Amino acid sequence: MAQLKYSVIIDALATFGLDIWEQPSEVLELVKDSGYDGVDLTAEPDRIEIKRYREIAEIARSMGLKIAALLGAWATWHAGEARDLASTDEAARRYAIGYAQKCTDLAVDLNVSVYEICCCPAEPKYPVHDVPLPTVRQNFVESAREISRYAADHGVRVAIEPVNRFEGYAGFMNSVVDAVGVADEVGEDNLGVMVDFFHANIEDVSVTDAIRRAKHRLMLIHLADSNRQMPGMGHIDFTSVIRELDEVGFEGYLSLDCLPARPDAQTYLTHSIGYMKQLEEAVALEKRLSEMN
Repeated sequence: MAQLKYSVIIDALATFGLDIWEQPSEVLELVKDSGYDGVDLTAEPDRIEIKRYREIAEIARSMGLKIAALLGAWATWHAGEARDLASTDEAARRYAIGYAQKCTDLAVDLNVSVYEICCCPAEPKYPVHDVPLPTVRQNFVESAREISRYAADHGVRVAIEPVNRFEGYAGFMNSVVDAVGVADEVGEDNLGVMVDFFHANIEDVSVTDAIRRAKHRLMLIHLADSNRQMPGMGHIDFTSVIRELDEVGFEGYLSLDCLPARPDAQTYLTHSIGYMKQLEEAVALEKRLSEMN
């Protein structure tokens, strides 16, 4: 059984006043000392100078940390503006595609292999959105096709992240089934799926079922428990999750993504990876014993 790889979504550390853009060495050193393999940086190519990205990437690599992925900012609460790949306003949809293409360019510059896209309206409406879901789907498929082809030309992979009905379009792109369906329809090898355990816990049959359905298209994982807190603080069966990741041969990163992160940075980082690695050891032992019988 191969060891899993872990990274930290840097935005979550801002909860503790740790700003990587202001104190990169201190933040990255804390991540490294806690046992992680990499970090995920938020992609804001129009707001953060490329020089700053390069500086942080160089510091990370000097410490042996990988830039595991670029985190797209799609929801209005995260981006500070509408970035809607399914918008019926063509100018708005083109703007969101343009942002994704800039994320591709940033990934190339930083030698990052993958970034994620979401299907988030400017104003989520529950339980029914005012745009017909077939229209939402068609628009998103067209956007995903254009984005993935642009990224393929640059050697970058794109992972679709399903988002729960309260943050995304209620009824579309809430589950892994939707994401796999779009990826299969687009048909580009570099278009895959990201499973966020918090969202999957709400929308999919189970987190393990989400992993199983994503299969060969699974590129990234956002790691949190059912209540979006540290692993072990909710009711997700992480032992079964690790078994399933081994079964599908997952080789990507599990990126720690708890909101709001708590109780303190040291506990947040060390508990999360310690808990997961303990379970990894137990599953590996279980597998070895099984093979002996």
